[in-house]
Amino acid sequence: MGSEASKLIQVEDFVEITTTFPDDLIADDIAEVLVLGGLVACAQVSGPVQSTYLWKGNCERTFEYKVCMKTTIDRMPAVLALLRSRHPYEVPEITARRIDWVTEDYARWLVQSTTPGIDPT
Repeated sequence: MGSEASKLIQVEDFVEITTTFPDDLIADDIAEVLVLGGLVACAQVSGPVQSTYLWKGNCERTFEYKVCMKTTIDRMPAVLALLRSRHPYEVPEITARRIDWVTEDYARWLVQSTTPGIDPT
C-alpha cells in the first residue's frame, strides 16, 4: 500500500449527507439514482434502525433505513433537491456535515465521481 493511501489530507469541500427512509427499497432506489447521476460518490444504506420521535403530539417508534452519502459542497444543492422531491416523509430528516480529513486517493475518487464527464475508475 502506497503512502497516498495512508496519508490523510485536510479538505474543505466534502460533505456527508444523511437521511432515513421507511423501507430498504426506497433507500436503495434513491442511493442508486444519486450515484448513477453523479450527485454522490457513494451512498451507504444501513438498517433497520429503530427511531423514536415526537410527531403531531404522539411519541412514535418505527423502523427506518439510514442512507449516508458522500459528496461535494457544489453537488449538495442538487442532492438536497432530489431528496426532497422523492422523499415520502412530510418532514424528512436530512442532515449534512463537513468531512474534514480523507486519504488523498479517496479525495481524488470522490471528486472524479461527482464531476460530470470524468470516469472515476
